[in-house]
Amino acid sequence: MWHFEDLPSLAPDPIFAITAQAKAAGSQAINGTIGVIMDEQGSVVVFPSVQKALKDLGAAMQTYDTSYPPLLGLPTFREAVHALVLPHLPPHRIASIASTAGTGALALNLRLLKLFHPQATVMLPVPAWVNHLPVCEASGLQVLAVPCLGKDGLPSTGSLTAAIEQATGPVAVLLQVGCHNPTGLDFSKEQWEALADCLAHCGQLALLDFAYQGFGGEPEEDAKIITLFTDREVPTLIAWSASKNHAIYGLRCGCALAVTPDEEMQKKVEVNFSRVTRGMHSAAPTFGQSVVARVQQAYSSEWRADLRACRTVLQQKRSLLQQALPKHFSPSLAGRGMFAMLPLTVTQIQKLRKDHAVYLTDDGRINIAGIPFDRIDRLCAAVIDVAGERV
Repeated sequence: MWHFEDLPSLAPDPIFAITAQAKAAGSQAINGTIGVIMDEQGSVVVFPSVQKALKDLGAAMQTYDTSYPPLLGLPTFREAVHALVLPHLPPHRIASIASTAGTGALALNLRLLKLFHPQATVMLPVPAWVNHLPVCEASGLQVLAVPCLGKDGLPSTGSLTAAIEQATGPVAVLLQVGCHNPTGLDFSKEQWEALADCLAHCGQLALLDFAYQGFGGEPEEDAKIITLFTDREVPTLIAWSASKNHAIYGLRCGCALAVTPDEEMQKKVEVNFSRVTRGMHSAAPTFGQSVVARVQQAYSSEWRADLRACRTVLQQKRSLLQQALPKHFSPSLAGRGMFAMLPLTVTQIQKLRKDHAVYLTDDGRINIAGIPFDRIDRLCAAVIDVAGERV
């Protein structure tokens, strides 16, 4: 007999559970949990360039094509993503498929990987985004966590390159391309080059998570990390997301990409991508694809200005936090992008919630993009209180 009682007893997703607690605490709570960009009133930001694209699409909704899309996604969307992510490669070197956000792109890439290397190990640098491990494990591949922070709390590649060199079978290394989640701290250019050289020398695969293009620097600048791998002919799979850099989280729009040697292999990979997605949810939703395509076709320069303004705000908030918190917090706030990981204990984080209605995840991750300027002083005072320190 089949019984739901036989299901494992699991805790709720840690980020969504704490986010729900923050919302239940009311409008005065400080919610530093889920990764969205918020304005000063606590509403999700919609970029002006995206608002224009939505207006254009809204005007055409009566004739919007709601039939089943191609399994690979809308061609205009995929072409736009190719130009953003791999502008240095000709079309026949890029296989791609639209996905259900960046998480879906990673899942597609992992399942593709399992088709041609079912015994591969996914090497996961830690700390990692909290959902990386569940997505990797769901693919059925083996996962090996490798610490990538040194004793000084800064990114280190020593353990990772050693693990790659010592591997006796196929390995795919899951790397976040900038604006690391949860730490905000990225590898240096020299460290990225060392990783690319190591993967090339060992003949292993780079599995790149590109969720924050445009939050570290200009989109083209952020994409240069990927060229370090493609220039060295490292086998490369990329999971790209539009959730953050187009601020269309709920539209669940992403793209899985593979770098291929020629047109024949491109077609082979895309047929396999299609087979994989057919077995998951068939084709990805199209409205987010239409938004991205329209933004990139008609409002690309404005979109870049929107990202530039967002980067400026994030840096200003980081600076204010560094100035107001004790000095030993500064290294953890020296990164880029939306996130940082504050050096607090679980007990201190729980005290923040109970005594100050300040909500962070249990590892100390804070979404800087979600903290209004007028609440930064209150946040810092609360952190200092639970940490038992003075500035």
